Amino acid sequence: MVRDQDIHRRLLLLIAAFFTNQISDRRIVQPPLDTGPMDIEAYPFRSKRYMPIFSDIRYLCSNSSVQTIICSNSSYMTEFAHVCSLFVGIQPNKRATGSHVEYESDSWINVFNVALSLSRVVKAYGEAYGRCSPQALIDSIQLVMGQIVGICSLAIDRLDRDQYDVIRFHHVELDGVQYMTIDFNVLSSWVSFHNSLHWLLAELLKHVHLMGPEAMMSTRYETLRDAVESQFPQPSFLTIIEFPLRGR
Repeated sequence: MVRDQDIHRRLLLLIAAFFTNQISDRRIVQPPLDTGPMDIEAYPFRSKRYMPIFSDIRYLCSNSSVQTIICSNSSYMTEFAHVCSLFVGIQPNKRATGSHVEYESDSWINVFNVALSLSRVVKAYGEAYGRCSPQALIDSIQLVMGQIVGICSLAIDRLDRDQYDVIRFHHVELDGVQYMTIDFNVLSSWVSFHNSLHWLLAELLKHVHLMGPEAMMSTRYETLRDAVESQFPQPSFLTIIEFPLRGR
């Protein structure tokens, strides 16, 4: 039923439409007319009506038959990664200077609750890939990494360009050696704690044990490192790992 009735995709479209506030006459618009940007002050983030949808997806992803379906068709990861991308970089903040932050705003709490629910879905979805072939797992890792690079580099129009700048690189010297790194000042630039695509990537990387030397013989690569470096040179790789580090 999940495959024949396209239930997985229907649930993901509900999430996309709901959190982009596409609600008309108390009904969620289907299919969504657009998928961004999000308004964290809008009704969807203040309500709790999203919880049953997230719970349904978690339940589906815990079923072994559904896990097999997810692993056998790359469109499932494509669709789920797209939904995760909607939440990347939302509610950016700057370091407070000159005053002490004594409490968090209601919007911060609402977004935190949404992110918490989404993280549970990401974890359940990632667990499904423990059943994947090495090549299917590599393809999914490359897909998610590509989405991260596209969004964080502003090539994909997702982040607020009034708050996020184009990534620039510079060199720093450490112990007499020059290293290329991203030019970013965490003390004065915008930071978001919401990196759902990175959460998804981390869940996929939990299955690296499936990519041992013998298993990799069935893929186009010798190692996972070869698979990553073939698609993402150093600047792209730095872009991938940079964003979640900013909030630490």
